[in-house]
Amino acid sequence: MANRKASVDSSISKQQALFDTGPAEGSLDIVLGLKQLLSRMLKGYDRYLVAAQISKATLKEISKDSLDKILSSDPAYQPSFVQVVAICSIVGNNLEPFKYGMEPLGGDVLYPEDRDLVEMVRLQEQERVIKARMAEILAKRGLK
Repeated sequence: MANRKASVDSSISKQQALFDTGPAEGSLDIVLGLKQLLSRMLKGYDRYLVAAQISKATLKEISKDSLDKILSSDPAYQPSFVQVVAICSIVGNNLEPFKYGMEPLGGDVLYPEDRDLVEMVRLQEQERVIKARMAEILAKRGLK
């Protein structure tokens, strides 16, 4: 039998750049803060009921003990994105965990009540572009 060798694409080096411009070490270590935020959000809620609601919403079984581990300071247990979404939904569409997660990236969260304001700004920008284009055409035709 012939000795077959899998071709490997080596056109891109896997070596890190000399001046690494990626995230600094530990700059995205936000898990403990996220867990604390989620715990504060669930203060006053029955954890058994919350675990049941998360299980129902995500179609993945989670016990009260698992929920407690996820929200504990133990770094071995971290909440999944879907679990965070479920918790936010359970406590009344609280978007603070997402806002917290976006801070290191320089981002923010658009709250539903502000959506129409953003749409208005987009429409104003489109209007400005259209008027500028109309002015160009009028100037080109000598009509202005």
